[in-house]
Amino acid sequence: MKKIYVKIISLLLISVTAAAFSGCDSNASSSSEQQTTVPATTVQETTKASTSNSNAENTGLPFPKYAEKGDDFTGAWKITEGEGSQYSSFVYNFSGDGRAALVIDNAGNLGNYEVKVKNGKNTFITQMIFGLNGEYTYKISDDKNTIELTKNEDNSTTTIKRVENFNCVPSVENTEIDEKLLGAWKSEDEEYFYFDESGIMYQNQYNTTFSYSVFSADGSNLTATYTMGDEVTDEYKYSVDGDILRLNEYEYKKISVSELE
Repeated sequence: MKKIYVKIISLLLISVTAAAFSGCDSNASSSSEQQTTVPATTVQETTKASTSNSNAENTGLPFPKYAEKGDDFTGAWKITEGEGSQYSSFVYNFSGDGRAALVIDNAGNLGNYEVKVKNGKNTFITQMIFGLNGEYTYKISDDKNTIELTKNEDNSTTTIKRVENFNCVPSVENTEIDEKLLGAWKSEDEEYFYFDESGIMYQNQYNTTFSYSVFSADGSNLTATYTMGDEVTDEYKYSVDGDILRLNEYEYKKISVSELE
């Protein structure tokens, strides 16, 4: 699956380059901002998605999940002013317990962040490469929906605003599902797949990148389609033998959903 990892990184770089040259129209809406829905299915050997339900009800999907207490940054944010404002279509997601993600549509790059008091000042630290990258002091608005960041390195400023109803999961219509695929799988080098009965495939590559795709599986052929600026479709040959999934030339062992990264 390493070739897919390279593909996601390449797509991220393409998206970043496009944003840098176009300035990213601040009035354009990202699909990550829109509340999408995921159909529920009654799974047989193979079946079709038919009815729909809110994705918020689908607790099996591993990202995003937020810490119960969290911190000032817990949730999804977009840069609206200052340094990094050319990346206005990117969504920055913070888990409340140190996990961060830069998200474009249905895919993203994973990282870490830290919130602490340093020298008496509220301090935010992250290395998301594009837009938010470094150590900052910050001020949060009374309604907790706007944060003003000042970068310690050069005193440049960035304003981020909270994204309501953040969702990076695509909508599903009439997809074919193989019951044998359903559940979570892990390779020896810690690449994860999760196939949900709604027709959504989650892929986490070495806790560095992730994507949500709409998948279709007929018993031996699998296609997975997601958007990251442009629509991407990956094709696989697969087989399932008990708790072993073979996906192209790679092997995955079935795990509990609670083990997903």
